[in-house]
Amino acid sequence: FRLRRFEIAKGSRVVIVEDIVTTGLSIRETVDCLRGLGAEVVAAACIIDRSAGKTDVGVPLIALAEYEVPAYPADRLPPELAAIPAIKPGSRNI
Repeated sequence: FRLRRFEIAKGSRVVIVEDIVTTGLSIRETVDCLRGLGAEVVAAACIIDRSAGKTDVGVPLIALAEYEVPAYPADRLPPELAAIPAIKPGSRNI
């Protein structure tokens, strides 16, 4: 993980904003990176929290909406979901 597009000054107070949070991995990686640069991460915010408030991102998480959406490991998918072709939307590889 690395910062793209801009610089963060040491001592900056930062709020991380995401569109959708499912596992919180992107926010946790961002928190670690920002702290490594000397920033103070105050909170994180998102439009939709798919964990219904159960994801720990290491800072307070403020969501506009929370939904309980089950997530399954690939080897334990229910049969009705395993029959649907998987797609991987998102921006992790941008």
